[in-house]
Amino acid sequence: MRIGQTSIIGFGSQIVSTAVGFLATLAIVRVLGDDVFGTYTVVISVVVWFQIVGDLGVRKAVNKRLSEAGDDDAYLLAGATLQLAVFVVMAVLLVVAWRFVGVLPERPITDAIENYTPFIVLLLLVSIGYSFLRAVLNGRHLVHVAAVLGSTERSLRSVLHLGVVFVGLGITGLFWGYAISGLVATLAGIALLGRERPLGITLPARQHFSRLVSYARYSWLGGIETQAFKSMDTIVLGAFLAANQTDLIAVYEVGWNIASLFAVFSTAISNALFPEVSQIASTDGPGRVSGLVEDALAYAGLFVIPGLVGAALLGDAILSIYNPAFARGHWVLVVLVIARLVYGYSNQFTNALNAIDRPDAAFRVNGVFIGANLVLNVVFVWRYGWGGAAVATAISAVVSLLVGYRALTAVIDVPVPVRELLKQWLSAAVMGIVVLGGRMAFGASIPVALALAGVGAVTYFTALSVVSERFRTTVRDNLPDQLIDVMR
Repeated sequence: MRIGQTSIIGFGSQIVSTAVGFLATLAIVRVLGDDVFGTYTVVISVVVWFQIVGDLGVRKAVNKRLSEAGDDDAYLLAGATLQLAVFVVMAVLLVVAWRFVGVLPERPITDAIENYTPFIVLLLLVSIGYSFLRAVLNGRHLVHVAAVLGSTERSLRSVLHLGVVFVGLGITGLFWGYAISGLVATLAGIALLGRERPLGITLPARQHFSRLVSYARYSWLGGIETQAFKSMDTIVLGAFLAANQTDLIAVYEVGWNIASLFAVFSTAISNALFPEVSQIASTDGPGRVSGLVEDALAYAGLFVIPGLVGAALLGDAILSIYNPAFARGHWVLVVLVIARLVYGYSNQFTNALNAIDRPDAAFRVNGVFIGANLVLNVVFVWRYGWGGAAVATAISAVVSLLVGYRALTAVIDVPVPVRELLKQWLSAAVMGIVVLGGRMAFGASIPVALALAGVGAVTYFTALSVVSERFRTTVRDNLPDQLIDVMR
């Protein structure tokens, strides 16, 4: 399957799940309240951080080794064994933390561990199993299947959360919805994997564990880097804000979710590109992948650039859909979209480094980013409060971009498609003029804002189609063959 089509499938599936997730989050905030959503967010952040820190790079190593030609089933079983061992260690650490966290100052994060550790252990088990399965699917070049499975899991979770809100089960119902959706998705993924390529049982030898560990010792930091960008700020907010300020975490998390919506295509590109670059690099050498990296850079900001303009002009109205008080997060939303835009480009560099079997270089990039992200978040949240977390995240994304570019260009040539990026910004400027004019003429009520968002999207892609031959060619080349036949 063509990389563009794979990316589009991933993007489309995430859009569907994001739309359902928007409705679920809206219902949770409006019915259960800001505090419940804020507490739920902190608990899930704890789960994800235990999962990522304890992963030790196993999933990335499995993805890499399965994407190469070799003993697939042996690597799969070796990776599963390592992941199970990781879960046991993490579960023990959580139980130990549960016994001693009561002596710490009362903060959202300490309250989360003290009150919900049994749920955290359960969700950790489900999350590790599900994430490992997706790594296997990606490694076997079933990226489109993994993308659809991911959107299905998130959609099911959102539907269950809507049901929880409807019947009034509260925050424990939200946790059960998270666990059930992950379990169902895991079972469905196993069935799909077996259908696409029958699973065999090949006992791994020492060399299989060794090759996984040799890659994982560098790539483990990449998993932390990705999660650091997604929720280091949430964890720091949970540690520094007062226990009664979970409503601010709710506003921040909603802003982050909106910013992430614009970046789903960039993520889809990275997921689709990794196994292809890995395969080419392993057979033809790393020098043959420069064109793929250039394509990734050309389209990483395709949706985030107009999203930034839209957030600046309509962000307050969009946030007020959740709660009128959420409009106070307008400028935070804008900064988070900037962070998402910069990180989208940066992620293409580290993704390429890992794909060409240079996890050592990606390790150094990730180490710089994590250090900068942690220090900046702690300093900025302590000094400026919850808004400082957004600024810290954006600055650390810039650091990652600069260091990642330098690391990748030391290995391969990286042509930067400057002209294509300028055309995207020009199209976004045209969109901004139209949206601003509409807001000045019709106001900024929620219905008007939603209508202007749709008009802005049409304006942007129309303008981009006019000024960019590369964009037109890419769209045409990645249309399904059946649709091309109809158009002819």
